[in-house]
Amino acid sequence: MQTRQYSFETQRKVGQEGETFLDEWLSPVYKVLDVSEDLKYRHSGIDRVVTRLDGSVITVEYKFDVAAKRTRNLFFETVSNDKEQIPGWGWSSQADYWIFLIPKQEIIVFQPAKLRALVWELQKSLKERMVSNKGYNTIGYPVPLIQARKVAFHIKTLYLENL
Repeated sequence: MQTRQYSFETQRKVGQEGETFLDEWLSPVYKVLDVSEDLKYRHSGIDRVVTRLDGSVITVEYKFDVAAKRTRNLFFETVSNDKEQIPGWGWSSQADYWIFLIPKQEIIVFQPAKLRALVWELQKSLKERMVSNKGYNTIGYPVPLIQARKVAFHIKTLYLENL
């Protein structure tokens, strides 16, 4: 069985489409500041700083999971780069919320501690997966959507034509 190799640059461009969509979803209600190019935020796993109507500020990491609709799993990254031993966002992100976009299906918002606790609880029953990239592998767990939805903070069903 041949494994598909992913290109970081290609995945980044696809992710930017998802980021634009999520910015548009949030912006009618919240002030959304893109901090994804700021190294201070990037190293903390933060893509956006969001100001709520009451003036309070939260941080968000976006996830654009194009395979989730087909696989019925969210990919929870435990190792970002196995060659350099870089921890995955699943354990290292310091964002207040993770917002997953599953194209043509749904947006799922998580408080990281709740999804981490679910992964920890299910870890023995989940099968670790390796995703081949150019020169390294990313490692993580496919988490069943049916389980992940149970710990979600918010779920929005989508009917998209262009994503």
